[in-house]
Amino acid sequence: MNEPVSYICYVNGEYVAAEEAKVSAFDHGFLYGDGLFESMTVVNRRIFRFQDHLDRMERSARALRLTLPETRERIAEVVKECVRRSLVDDVYLRVVVSRGAGYPLLDPRVCDKATLAVLLHDPAPPPETGSSYRAKGAGLRLKTAGVRKVPSESFEARVKSLNYLNNVMARIEAVESGFDEAILLDTRGFVAEAPGENVFVVKDGVLKTPKAHNVLDGITRKVVLEIAAEAGIFAEEADLTLYDLYTADECFLTSSFSRVHAVAEVDGRPIPAPGPVTNRLRGEVLEMERTQGEPID
Repeated sequence: MNEPVSYICYVNGEYVAAEEAKVSAFDHGFLYGDGLFESMTVVNRRIFRFQDHLDRMERSARALRLTLPETRERIAEVVKECVRRSLVDDVYLRVVVSRGAGYPLLDPRVCDKATLAVLLHDPAPPPETGSSYRAKGAGLRLKTAGVRKVPSESFEARVKSLNYLNNVMARIEAVESGFDEAILLDTRGFVAEAPGENVFVVKDGVLKTPKAHNVLDGITRKVVLEIAAEAGIFAEEADLTLYDLYTADECFLTSSFSRVHAVAEVDGRPIPAPGPVTNRLRGEVLEMERTQGEPID
């Protein structure tokens, strides 16, 4: 049996063992979800699309009027140093920035400095998640959630904030109903996204994904669209209905953690899975992770 990895994390200036990574109970990220995060993969000691993640981190911070506690360059070096100290080739990591610790009021003036945490953990999903993250074999079974995606009129969907409660409730609803994952609709009734993934369909050779105005503009979503353009696969952003999912030739989800995930069923309607386009895109993303990420060393 392999020995468990001792991951090294970072919290507010200190490198610590994962089990010692702690923030104040008065941190506004804990109290109010006031902050942002980025999740990314390290494969073969390369961070996939690292600069894209840092770009989005800076955009989210600007939108939230949250001053990052360190420079972009310093945060990048901290991330790499955590991986070096953990002595791993492959890992899943998360950069979390909150407004910081302060008096428990909905007022940012009580927070002197933002909290910065870099968390590393096993790249394999925990066994208690069951089939929700399976990447091989049968595709995912999805259920349309009663919870709707928060509209950008209320809060900008492109900000990767710490506010994920509606996504959590959608996942709970799907799992308790015997499904692997949920699909959230926007307030207009169009398909938005899964709780932690973007949605794609293939119909008559055309790749389609919901427009980015009511969904997170995912990094893997961007990569898939780039691969499609280079491969001559026609792709478009469009308003999609559940009918488009029910009648798709292929359907899949994308995220940094899931990469490209085949979908086999939506609300009891079977979909061929995994299809040839899904397989091709998944293979391309996995190869890019292995060879094109930013080196740690």
